[in-house]
Amino acid sequence: MALVIWLFAGGGESELGEREGDIKGIVCFFEKHFPDFTFHRITPARNKRPPAKVLLNSANDALGKTGKAFAKQIKAKLDEKIKYQSPPDAILILDDLDCSCDVERKSLFENTVNQAGNGAFKEIRRIIGFAAPELEAWAIADWENTIAKHIDFRENNKAMQHWLSCNGVSFATPETFSFYNKSKKSCHDKLSDLLIESSRQKNQTVYSKAQHTPQLLLAPDLNPDVVAKKCPIFRDFFTQLQKLSPNSQYLQ
Repeated sequence: MALVIWLFAGGGESELGEREGDIKGIVCFFEKHFPDFTFHRITPARNKRPPAKVLLNSANDALGKTGKAFAKQIKAKLDEKIKYQSPPDAILILDDLDCSCDVERKSLFENTVNQAGNGAFKEIRRIIGFAAPELEAWAIADWENTIAKHIDFRENNKAMQHWLSCNGVSFATPETFSFYNKSKKSCHDKLSDLLIESSRQKNQTVYSKAQHTPQLLLAPDLNPDVVAKKCPIFRDFFTQLQKLSPNSQYLQ
């Protein structure tokens, strides 16, 4: 039987995908590269009508959670699910790091899982990973197989790349972009904002986190091995997932 993994992803638009159309979120990225696992996305959640039920769960289901707020959301979901479901084989937590300390953030989530469900998840394997500083770093790392080939950007992708390079984005080490701003409680500059601004070069289609990020993560030629060589934080959690999957051909 396939290993069952509960997926908790922070954030919202990039991770969830667009409401309209068949644009899938982060869970499809993992399903593509680990087809022998069964991923159940717990967050982010798309609220369903009627509105009364939405209001009841609005705090637990709200999009855009990260850090401590995301940890509270994870605990609430685990506390709820253990009442009517058996624990999974593993728990995968993925959060945008937003230039925060990965060691502190990982400790926060470890404690959250251990405390949830009155300790029901203490023995469950968990993999805690981060998109540093955001998911868009993965697409930038493998630019030639993602943005450079996308129909909306391929004609002017060199102009985008040049603009991004001139504004502090390293294509060799995209995870190093920006620095933590205490007043903003996130990166001083948002990588996704720069990607959006770069797409305005040559008056082409404007980049959308909800539409383009999920599309790029599912790009046919996106190679996790290329991303891993440039993004050590990505490599850390992706390799952990790989160790659970005897059939994976990546990162060998």
